[in-house]
Amino acid sequence: MKIVNKSKRTILAENVEVAKGFWKKSLGLMFRKGIEEDHCLLMEFAEEGIHGIWMMGMRFPIDIVFLDPEKRAIKIFENAKPLGMNQKTWKVYKPPKPTKWILELRAGAARKKRTSAGDLLSF
Repeated sequence: MKIVNKSKRTILAENVEVAKGFWKKSLGLMFRKGIEEDHCLLMEFAEEGIHGIWMMGMRFPIDIVFLDPEKRAIKIFENAKPLGMNQKTWKVYKPPKPTKWILELRAGAARKKRTSAGDLLSF
């Protein structure tokens, strides 16, 4: 599966891992050493909602893209950093309105592939 930015006519990711179940979404990219440049994790939710991402157990920064039910990017957090021992790093990344999908990409991928809030994606 590919994720394509229809608004800018670019490929955002060519290799997509889909996390459908509760545990797969909860685990996300935790404990991995990294993610390849053209890979991403796509989380699909049965219900629209304010789904957050907490960077516990992460070893590397990522870009987080929140998508509405029409697959439009509504919020992008670039270079979201893993949690550290300092409580100031303990952040839950949340979208401003309900989402149906979340993409976790290698840090810098959204900027490199010219993806921004408002872009329509397809997969």
